[in-house]
Amino acid sequence: MERGICRLCLKPADLRDSHYIPRRAYSMNMAKVLKNPNPIVMSHGRLKQVADQLRGYTFCHECEQLFSKRGEQWVLANIPDDQGRPFPLQDALIPKNPVLSGDGVDLYAGRKIKTFNMDKLIYFGMSMFWRGAAREWKSSLGGIAPAVNLGKYYEPIRQFLLGGPFPDDVVILVYMYNLKPAMNAATTVLSAKDKMVDIRWFYLNGLIFKLYLGKEIPREIRQLCAYRSSDGFVMVEREFGSMVRKYLKDNLTSHAWSAKLQDLLKGSDPRK
Repeated sequence: MERGICRLCLKPADLRDSHYIPRRAYSMNMAKVLKNPNPIVMSHGRLKQVADQLRGYTFCHECEQLFSKRGEQWVLANIPDDQGRPFPLQDALIPKNPVLSGDGVDLYAGRKIKTFNMDKLIYFGMSMFWRGAAREWKSSLGGIAPAVNLGKYYEPIRQFLLGGPFPDDVVILVYMYNLKPAMNAATTVLSAKDKMVDIRWFYLNGLIFKLYLGKEIPREIRQLCAYRSSDGFVMVEREFGSMVRKYLKDNLTSHAWSAKLQDLLKGSDPRK
């Protein structure tokens, strides 16, 4: 431990050696059937199969437990713990009918699916976006995670994580992987554009979270917010699996994109 100020509660405390991507996610992403079983993670700005953990003395014990109890523990228990292993959230969604379909996206009422805990899904997603902005995260091999800038929303999101209200002009979207088996991999928070609006996003073992900030968020995006929609929307994009697979292929170091890994990442849509 190291004495300092906890980045979440802002109190002096004994700081834990905190992880940006949850520590357990590394062991969950080790494809043991491969010659290189290391997890697919972001390292030195590229996706690689390495045991390279982003960490640093950041949070006190109480705040680490808050992250765990309010989201992380439940989310990790409901996604695949290895390539091809059960995906409880996907299995619960498959027999349900979408409440709305259009433009290649199916919307499901997460709050009406017994297995789902939307509050914990949302809290976990928001905690990851905020953790990415809380410090410069360095890996055990010297890599530095891409910076995450939440601007004026950094403090309102911190207050939300401590039990405050969900911030105004903030939208979080939750997506489910559309193929079976789901792809086990983890990214840090990354930046992109969606409908000409800057977004932050990350992927973890069959789930993708997107964060929109600002008054300019289009109305059609606001209506999909997992927090504000009464149904707690969870989305399944019909090309989602193909898009994630292409992202991996384009961003993994060439030697890591092996034929066996490529074969592992193939899947089919179980809803058809």
